[in-house]
Amino acid sequence: MRSIARSTDAFEKWMRKRTDVADELLKRKHRRMAEGPFPFLRATFYRWVEQWPAVCPWLAMRDQDVVLAVGDLHVENFGVWRDSRKQLVWGVNDFDDACELPFTSDLVRLATSLVLAAADATIEVPVERICALVLDGYRSALRDSGTPILIADHPSLATLTRGTRQGAKKFWSRKLDPTENPEVAGRDLPKGLEDMFAASFRSHRTATYREQKAPGGLGSLGRRRFTAVLTSSTGVLVAREAKALVPSALYWWTGQDDMRSQTATLLQHAIRIPDPYFQVHDRWLIRQLAPDVAKIDLPTDPGDKRLALAADLLVLMGQETANIHLGSLAGEELEKRLRQLGRDGRWFSAATELMASSIRADHGEWAGHRQHRR
Repeated sequence: MRSIARSTDAFEKWMRKRTDVADELLKRKHRRMAEGPFPFLRATFYRWVEQWPAVCPWLAMRDQDVVLAVGDLHVENFGVWRDSRKQLVWGVNDFDDACELPFTSDLVRLATSLVLAAADATIEVPVERICALVLDGYRSALRDSGTPILIADHPSLATLTRGTRQGAKKFWSRKLDPTENPEVAGRDLPKGLEDMFAASFRSHRTATYREQKAPGGLGSLGRRRFTAVLTSSTGVLVAREAKALVPSALYWWTGQDDMRSQTATLLQHAIRIPDPYFQVHDRWLIRQLAPDVAKIDLPTDPGDKRLALAADLLVLMGQETANIHLGSLAGEELEKRLRQLGRDGRWFSAATELMASSIRADHGEWAGHRQHRR
């Protein structure tokens, strides 16, 4: 197996052929990768697809298990949006790396992220417990043929959502900060993006545009992002974000250079209440930015009273993962494949431990590589 440094160089060379890359953001990503195994996992789905068949071949080689998967699934890839009826919906909100993988890859990657996130927060929880909760949720969704997750239907989600919404003043002060988000002219946007922004607004008012110099996220860090902001007729600020879209890292690893992004296809088939503001274009993803469109962070502070709700959240993560996979295979078919792997779920915890160990080893090598280069 090649080193993580060589793997990173090869992937980034492939990515540069498909989109403009901001070198300063890429350097920031490299620094974040050295911070710990959990941020390293979030930033390196390309390494996951490289290691998965080597570390867990008994799962990776089961062609009968292949679905249109999230791919880069982890605990930070869940969020909240408002549907067309203004209901708050919770679920997976990042599908940049949608691709064809065994359904077990999504499950193991999610559980691995939970293991690493818990370790970062110095919370002791057995791997078997994490896997059991995720799998319980996954199987319950299979039995019900999938159900979108509304926050109003789940008291634990309602509790966890409280306090996650930013105040409008704080939210907009950052989005309009000229240091982090300098203004750019419409003519200086990438070709076609101004028209995409215009189509995403109901208003015919003229927007102002900004390039994000310090965006969130890690997996897509390095790709360019832009924001369009306008003031509605009622004086309310309205914004959209555009993020450059490239095909999944899986296609880099498998040499499928002609493959296109599968994001739109996955969203069309998953059991899901759509975000009406989320648009997939050939090379761009556009979504709404607003202070009440929040992300629920997993409680990690041992003194946080919400920590007792973490088990409910893991079950719901399993359910939402099944909602995605049910777009490819019926519930009874997925349940059949789970039974083939073993009723006790030992395959799940064993694979999670192996992949977590692989991530930790790669992170240690990357951190050492970064230190050596200084």
